[in-house]
Amino acid sequence: MIYNKTWITWFNKNKNKELYNEIINKEIPEHKRCRICNGPIYYYDSIFRINKDKKLYVDKKSYLTKKIIENKEYYLSVCEDCLTKKYPEYQTLNKGRVFNRICDITNFAFNIPEKITEEWKKKNYSITLENFIKKYGEEKGKLKWENYLLKQSKSNTLEYKKEKYGWDKNKFDEYNKSRSVTLKNCVLRHGEEDGLKIWENYIEKQKLTKSKEYYVDKYGLDEWLKLCKSKKISLTNFKEKYGELEGEQKYIQKVSRCYPPSKVSQDLFEGIDVFLEKKYRTYYYNKDGIEFGKLLSNGRYVFLDFYIKELKLNIEYNGDIWHANPKIYKKDDKPIPFNDKTSEDIWKSDKEKINLLERDFGIKTIVIWESDKKPISELLNIIKKHE
Repeated sequence: MIYNKTWITWFNKNKNKELYNEIINKEIPEHKRCRICNGPIYYYDSIFRINKDKKLYVDKKSYLTKKIIENKEYYLSVCEDCLTKKYPEYQTLNKGRVFNRICDITNFAFNIPEKITEEWKKKNYSITLENFIKKYGEEKGKLKWENYLLKQSKSNTLEYKKEKYGWDKNKFDEYNKSRSVTLKNCVLRHGEEDGLKIWENYIEKQKLTKSKEYYVDKYGLDEWLKLCKSKKISLTNFKEKYGELEGEQKYIQKVSRCYPPSKVSQDLFEGIDVFLEKKYRTYYYNKDGIEFGKLLSNGRYVFLDFYIKELKLNIEYNGDIWHANPKIYKKDDKPIPFNDKTSEDIWKSDKEKINLLERDFGIKTIVIWESDKKPISELLNIIKKHE
């Protein structure tokens, strides 16, 4: 094919993928191909140019477009059609700047491992004193860091949001909930597949940093015991947190009513909800402030943490203290600070509940311990076995 300026002008104005492919195959055989569809790496804003040596090349986006991360080069390896199929939102972005930042779209387009970009962003863009000093120098960096902390302490308050945006308490709580690291938020931000991976990586890190072994190794046994004591629901702890009078009132309110489900358990059940909401019509958990209950044949009314009616399956989330995790407590221990129930008493009560649920109603129970949480994917597989 003989190319000239008139032809280049025509092509650059009209853009035609088929013609582009034909030109690439004949004139630029070294052009790399899309790793998804094996066609030429074609973008609709790409244009042809001729250099001073009268050699034809692709300007803007092509197989020569690259990103450099930690001194390693990553080249554009998918065409625009395949990128759009994976990330439709690409078409709504600024095409000239979309690859200027590291994100899921850039990772996919350049085939950059997620682990590499996460470490790079953490090293270069996370808001830390170290990065402030790296960017502005020690004196100016420390000053900017202190100003940042001061600004955050003010801008994250209800008073600030109310004055600047007119938010009420409900809007403020909704905003904070949307920022929290939950499976539902991960899936909304990154899609089901990537969101689930990110969530499970987060859970694994949490399990490590909150484990007794990790905490004792880092801070010592005395600090671990101090932490455990501070988390107990006791009059002393409530008074230390709220003051003498208010602390006593809050403590009485707390122990005189049924305990609500923990935030951790609700995060777990909200995660399951994400994947089951289109599959089953009748399942229950405490998302509306009401748990599903059953009256057992012994006259005892019990609540089910997460109940799937169509499968007759109950998922119980057992807190280590409230249900006396046998890996932590001995049978004669009294883990709950304000009553005399032994671990053995608690185990007997829980076992009776599980047995009578199955005998009276045919409901089988899966137990998940607070300190031994299963990944969502494993839990979904367990549920699937009961289908």
